[in-house]
Amino acid sequence: MKTQTILSFFLASVLTVSGFSVSAHAEGIGACTHMAQGRNQEQTCSAAVNAGLPFVRDEVHWQTLEPVKGQLSFPERSRWVESATENGINCLVVLSYGNTVYDFGKPSQTDLDAGGAWDCTLPVRDGNPETTADDEYFDAYIRYVDFVSKSLAGKVAAYEIWNEPDIKYFNTKDATAADYTEMLKAAYRTIKKNDPDVTVLGGAIALQTDFIDGMMKAGAGECMDGLSVHYYLGKSAPEERARNRLDEYRDVLVKYGYDKMPVWVTETGWANSNVDEQTQAQYIIRNAVFYDEFLLDCGIDGQYFTYELQDSSITSDVLGGEEYENSLGLYKNDFTPKISAGAVKTFNSLTAGKKLTALSKTKFGLFYRKSAYVATYSQSGKTVYAVWAESPFDLEITLPDAKTAVYDMQGNIIENNARGGVKRIGASPSPVYIVSDADPVNAGRNLIQKIIAFFKQVFRVIANGFAGW
Repeated sequence: MKTQTILSFFLASVLTVSGFSVSAHAEGIGACTHMAQGRNQEQTCSAAVNAGLPFVRDEVHWQTLEPVKGQLSFPERSRWVESATENGINCLVVLSYGNTVYDFGKPSQTDLDAGGAWDCTLPVRDGNPETTADDEYFDAYIRYVDFVSKSLAGKVAAYEIWNEPDIKYFNTKDATAADYTEMLKAAYRTIKKNDPDVTVLGGAIALQTDFIDGMMKAGAGECMDGLSVHYYLGKSAPEERARNRLDEYRDVLVKYGYDKMPVWVTETGWANSNVDEQTQAQYIIRNAVFYDEFLLDCGIDGQYFTYELQDSSITSDVLGGEEYENSLGLYKNDFTPKISAGAVKTFNSLTAGKKLTALSKTKFGLFYRKSAYVATYSQSGKTVYAVWAESPFDLEITLPDAKTAVYDMQGNIIENNARGGVKRIGASPSPVYIVSDADPVNAGRNLIQKIIAFFKQVFRVIANGFAGW
């Protein structure tokens, strides 16, 4: 009886496969660019094209557009939308930050000392008809939103209202979620009047599910086409916490009846002050797959952006912990591509036009502490399998009886003109891609095959002296 119980436990752990009847995929991995902060538009857009980015996210700073009260215009640094669209790149425009030409937009020294930014006073109304500075500031922000959305009508894919209002730095005077929602409602109505088909995102949440709850309680679900969220995992692999973070954010939407609302990840990434370039590239790609699985599982749409395209100010390879914000790019400061730039280009090009239809997970290692993954992206007559494992593992995959090719994470051909059938892939933390000119096949294994595979793996662990397990 004891033997049966142990064997049943092992068999239940050998192979876990998740398959779904619907399909999902963001348009590909996009990136935040910061051209509005003065980065070279031509070089930035060229780098974005070279990395195969379908989307960029950038700001049009309110204070940059209105340096003199009541006078709105687009300076050169805010004309990045033209540069991006000319290069065939979709644009997510962040309508953000405050404006200190207005009295209400000027932070107090107390707010600054507490961690607020000098130009991040969120427009709110205090509800007191006898005070006017707050109303003037709120109305001025909406006038700026009107100017931008009217000027860019038909030229951008989406707008994001503010950035990370749930943290002090970007919400200097501690406006509440209800305050933010009032601003969101006014901005949403204004944008939709000028550009009815554009997507308007609310939130841009950094940490707080409580803030999302406050937004939804105040009626934010009626005035946004999707929720935008940010998450960073430090040194952790995406397998550890990424899906939990996404589910936590969406749980609030479900609580208020918005289970089909799109969720966009508009910032996520790994800094080279925490992980090396190879690991950064691995994590970005694997995180994108888990995001696609999230979309698939929930039956929703969305888009994924890594932060960011280019390192902020690093000119050497010597990085310390204080350089976190400056080392998140796909490119170094001088536009030298990192490993992640090539990895993103490969992922975007091979999965373009395809939808994730299944993500299979194989547990392995001593006490099944590790996993190997096969993500299936397909369209009619074309299938791409993205394969990786948390540590090196020989994985058997059943492929369609058709011509196949195998590529590494950088898009180099490992094997060409191969045929289908059962294929053994040396999986590793760096995803490899199997491209097949056929629809996917059901590669489930029967009970006997699982038993044999399990004992093969046990013998391999022992033979290798438990290395890597």
